[in-house]
Amino acid sequence: MDIARRYAEYATDLRFEDLPADVVDHAKKLILDIIANSIGGHEWMEAGPKIVAGIRAINRGQGGATVLATGEQMAPEWATLANGGMAHGLDYDNHHAKGVIHSGSSVVNCALAAGEETGASGKDLITAVVVGYEIANRLAMGLGPHSSHEIGSHPTGTCATFAGSAIIGRLRGTGPDVIWNAMGLNGSQAAGSMQYVVNGAWNKRMHPGLATHSSFIAVALAQAGFVGAGEVFEGKQGFFQGYALRPTPERALDGLGTEYETMNMAIKPYSLCRYTHQTLEHLIGLAREGLEPEQVKHIQVDIPTYGLQLVGSPIEAKRNPTSAVDAQFSAPFAAALALTQKRAGMDIFTRVLADGFTDEFRRIMSVTDVVQADDLDAIHPEFWPGRVIVETDGGTIERYAQHMRGEKEIPMSFDEVADKLTELSPNHSPDVRAAVVEAAADLENRTVADLVGPLRT
Repeated sequence: MDIARRYAEYATDLRFEDLPADVVDHAKKLILDIIANSIGGHEWMEAGPKIVAGIRAINRGQGGATVLATGEQMAPEWATLANGGMAHGLDYDNHHAKGVIHSGSSVVNCALAAGEETGASGKDLITAVVVGYEIANRLAMGLGPHSSHEIGSHPTGTCATFAGSAIIGRLRGTGPDVIWNAMGLNGSQAAGSMQYVVNGAWNKRMHPGLATHSSFIAVALAQAGFVGAGEVFEGKQGFFQGYALRPTPERALDGLGTEYETMNMAIKPYSLCRYTHQTLEHLIGLAREGLEPEQVKHIQVDIPTYGLQLVGSPIEAKRNPTSAVDAQFSAPFAAALALTQKRAGMDIFTRVLADGFTDEFRRIMSVTDVVQADDLDAIHPEFWPGRVIVETDGGTIERYAQHMRGEKEIPMSFDEVADKLTELSPNHSPDVRAAVVEAAADLENRTVADLVGPLRT
């Protein structure tokens, strides 16, 4: 049986009653987290309003699904494009370590759009979201850790296209043949260039939305009888061969139906690249213990190889970020933010960028080095370890951790995720936020309309 056929049958056959209680509870947190991020990408990033304005012009007044940040109605395929793009804009959306993929911005927003379209129940939504996470995360693992990134392809964009078709097909009740054909077409739609790193471009933010917009197109064509490519994943000209240097296709089905990769989705406590989080945690902790920036002579950030490429190289560029995207992907920026501000919320992040860097902030960035560490590579990406070595006037301080806050070993509570919604939606009223949180907490007894209704205008 080919992989796409197995995914299509899984998407069709999974029942809410099959889901363990801890999977349901975590899925509800993940859904609330993405709603918060979708709003936050509009409220806190300059790209957000431009994304909505551009899509609004194309949508031409169609309705059916909600743009979460603005409350306006768009056709589902356009709403998921807007919401997905904004949800990934802050780099604050939930993340799967083993697959190195931000699957939530696509999975949840696709399910919300299709769920509104079909009048889905909360149980339907939760089940569809789990289907999406299980497929997207396994596809990312099947590409092989980092081997897709190394050829300039972003799994957050590519894998989500297939997961979106499974979600939409399930919620529309199409049956496995339609999902299989849609996935066959997805093989010609999957995209996500890493070239955005050159100039801090906004491309990466749009990858989840572009992916699931394509999913709506694929499912519509498949419902009309379109024939998609067979063996779209494992074939000689298929997805794994075209999008990875060292694919491990056997991982794409490993544990499907018995183990839940949804449980390995980490909820991020900071809006910077995940590879900076150990640095933030260690140095915020030291700052709160009394370490002052002026005491710091040098900081060494030890990091796995791929993290070095993202947040530590070239070092002079990372020490001199010129945009919000540059700052999100800079370990020296994270170090300076942690030591000078003692926290890293959106208000602090944006204020530091708006006000400009102080002399002390720039000095901390200038004395921060980012170094590849073999012992961290040995356990990454199964784990996301990190170490900082800080030279001070009084001696050397070292901090190391194997797990990051927000992972299943150090989980964030539902209340902490609700606090993210408050942080990321400064222009929404407390009553609106409370209604969304209440619906998410009791989602198995509510509907998609109950969840997004408070956000509609």
